[in-house]
Amino acid sequence: MNKPVPLSQFLARPVALGAAPMVAAVSKASGPALGALSVDAAELSSLRSRAPSGYQVRELRSAKMRGLTGLFDEFAAAFQFPYYFGANKDAFDECLRDLDDFIGKAPGYIVVLRTSDELLADAPREREWFTTAMRDCADYWARREVAFRVIFQGKPAPPRIAPLSLD
Repeated sequence: MNKPVPLSQFLARPVALGAAPMVAAVSKASGPALGALSVDAAELSSLRSRAPSGYQVRELRSAKMRGLTGLFDEFAAAFQFPYYFGANKDAFDECLRDLDDFIGKAPGYIVVLRTSDELLADAPREREWFTTAMRDCADYWARREVAFRVIFQGKPAPPRIAPLSLD
């Protein structure tokens, strides 16, 4: 099992490593974008106060995201997607790249997924798409030196999700 990553390190803002040809190295140098934290509901809510200054933190209810329709609805509400959001994968990806237009510019955006074992429980084949979409979004924002992190409440079940620890 991997050693848990301290939350403060996980939430750290990416730093560019150099000129344009090096931007691909930004997210790799910044560490994981998806992490799991085995804590109760109260401790999970404390993430708002533990986030670095200026970060936008949104708590989403995985119980409302058992399928794609619910996932799109919950993200759209939490991140104030525009009325014309198409509720499909391409529109979802596009809106995640425009968070600064919807909820304002920030040094970081944090998605907190409560009871993450319920996430896409009725559509398990979509979980890999979701984790890939979240990593792609993190890479996009890292190239702009903005953190985009996803915290799953529970044990790290999906592949390539780092275990986290409170520090």
